Amino acid sequence: MKKRIISIAASAALAASMLTSCMTINTGAALGEKGPIGQRVGEAKSTYILGLWSSKGEQNNIKQAAANGGITKVAQVEYIDKYILLGIVTKHTTRVYGE
Repeated sequence: MKKRIISIAASAALAASMLTSCMTINTGAALGEKGPIGQRVGEAKSTYILGLWSSKGEQNNIKQAAANGGITKVAQVEYIDKYILLGIVTKHTTRVYGE
């Protein structure tokens, strides 16, 4: 009976760890110039599966994020990655600030 309880607990812990996600934010990863960040914000998002296939192809970049926010002068760039199911699925966001 004790082995069965340990087995169930181990299975539950494994399932819980596989369903959790983590997120990283690299603030200030790239600075265009020194000074204020800016009033506008633009984002470009995509989802990667196994790091091989992307839902948006190569459209998740600084240029696309700036265009989405109507930004012509980029002051700061943030990259935000959210990993789901132990990194099988990655949601990547490129966020730019500027004028």
